[in-house]
Amino acid sequence: MPVDAAPAALLWDFDGTLADTEPSWRIAERRFLAELGVEVDPARQTELIGLSTEASAARMLGWAGRDDFDPVAAGALVEGYAFEVISSEPVPFRPGARELLADARAAGVPCALVSASSTRILRRATRELPEGSFDAVIGGDTVTHGKPHPEPYLRGAAALGVEPGACLALEDSRPGLASAEAAGVPSLGIPFAQELAPGERQRIVRTLDGVGFAEASALWRELTDA
Repeated sequence: MPVDAAPAALLWDFDGTLADTEPSWRIAERRFLAELGVEVDPARQTELIGLSTEASAARMLGWAGRDDFDPVAAGALVEGYAFEVISSEPVPFRPGARELLADARAAGVPCALVSASSTRILRRATRELPEGSFDAVIGGDTVTHGKPHPEPYLRGAAALGVEPGACLALEDSRPGLASAEAAGVPSLGIPFAQELAPGERQRIVRTLDGVGFAEASALWRELTDA
């Protein structure tokens, strides 16, 4: 492999990777749980990170012992609460994320946003980024199977016309890394609220601060040589 080889595309997770929106989701989930009459240890909410809204809603309904509530409807309710919070203030981007995104775009590398969040949340957030920052947006409401299923990352790669193995995924959650792995996409894990473990085609970096496209490409080469 040429020493200057680089990924053909970057596939970005949103919550916790590009933006510090996990607290907004925790607020929305606690609001929903309170309506169910349930109080859950905030530490336990980390189990929900990276899951689709339907899957996380189903888990919360299980905590409440409510088998009479449709998880799809519950997920839509929680998503609405999260949208209210996220829309009420500027999006807090994660350290180094915007810089890496801009560096990749300057190099002519296409990027896709691949997230469990709904398309309207993602569109709201990307309004605060330079126009054209993302060539494709794959929201949780546009896939049949959410993370950890491979569909989201397969859809992201296909939307950019790139083979999965030629991409680099950026993720902060265990379900997200599992999704990328199942799709055959090498990935960087950037821990936020969950501890992550490296894998054969995964590397862990503590922050994207100081990680430009050249550094990301070097890590990608390590992964694709593995």
